[in-house]
Amino acid sequence: MFEIEKTYLVKQIHTNLSEQRSQQILQGYISSSPSPLRIRKIGDTFEITKKLPVKKGDFGIVEEINIPITRYEFAKLWPLVEKSLEKVRYFIPLEGNLIAELDIFQGDLTGLSFVEVEFTSKIQMSSFQPPDWFGRDITQEEFSANVYLAGKTYQEIQAYLT
Repeated sequence: MFEIEKTYLVKQIHTNLSEQRSQQILQGYISSSPSPLRIRKIGDTFEITKKLPVKKGDFGIVEEINIPITRYEFAKLWPLVEKSLEKVRYFIPLEGNLIAELDIFQGDLTGLSFVEVEFTSKIQMSSFQPPDWFGRDITQEEFSANVYLAGKTYQEIQAYLT
């Protein structure tokens, strides 16, 4: 499956998050760029994911291969994780039947939040007009990738946010 998305910093959160659907996410990386291997716990579900770049240097479109795994398999793989992160993802409806996925990071990355929007085509992505509460488009900036953020602290990446 191809993932076509844009990632933005967040200017301000415009809605009451307690009214939005959310998921607690724990993810760890067994390998890093250019094609990371990730394991993830989303609530009570588990998966292993391989992300493959479609075009070198383009972080907006990747091939993403997700395989469901069991809690037991996740527990067996977790000791292999080199670096990890935790976040809460909120799903906020946007115009045009799009969903803003607001990630509020926890632990060492507390204070960091990104918002991602997934699209069905490059045309839809290129015509997207972000709402006022979105900040700078950071899709093509390496630091916006979770594989880069894993294992870092907010202080280590703070310079990229201005």
